Amino acid sequence: MSKRPPLSYTTTRLTLGTFLRIMFRPRYLNRDKIPVDGPLIIAANHLSHIDPAFIMTAMKRPVSYLSKKEHFDSPIRRLVFKQVGVIPVDREAGGAEGLEEAINILKEDGAIGIFPEGTRSKDGVMARGKTGVARLAALTGASVVPVAIRQTDGVWPVSKRIPRPWRKFYYKFGEPMKFPDEEISGDNLREFTDNIMEEIESLSNECEEYWESRKILPRMKKYIKSKLN
Repeated sequence: MSKRPPLSYTTTRLTLGTFLRIMFRPRYLNRDKIPVDGPLIIAANHLSHIDPAFIMTAMKRPVSYLSKKEHFDSPIRRLVFKQVGVIPVDREAGGAEGLEEAINILKEDGAIGIFPEGTRSKDGVMARGKTGVARLAALTGASVVPVAIRQTDGVWPVSKRIPRPWRKFYYKFGEPMKFPDEEISGDNLREFTDNIMEEIESLSNECEEYWESRKILPRMKKYIKSKLN
């Protein structure tokens, strides 16, 4: 079983989660897909600054994220990041120290969040995933849960310095995936990464269909049409 999260993490998660739910309108689909124990990697597309915060508050178990060390320059951000277990990564030095810490967390049956694209999408189109997510899964035996994120780029666009509150957006969790039981090679790392990204894209399309089905005007038109027929 997963270890009980530190009190500082639980307190920050509950406080942050309450604030975010008041300020925004997140919708989480299929959260029951998240394994409650064992090593876990949450792999999602990346649209906005707020993506990690909402995944963290959606999960009942602690999840640590890798973040470039420059994000720790702000004293307030650094304080919050330390409370929720964000791992600083020195990209100029290759990021080896941060990756090693992520591997240690997974070997202790913890959870790591990662954005395989490596950065936020500026146009909403998913980039090809980097194979680091597959390598982490291969080295640790962790399950990978693909997550599709939709509409958060409208909540906090890349071009804006502050978010736009009270907008609806979606996170959809997929079935856990396992790296195949075979020797690690560049080809199977690439193939597994591509499989993860394809699943994220499929979940994203399902989110879009759900989004359209929840719009009030089309639903009203459909209802009126059914009454007239």
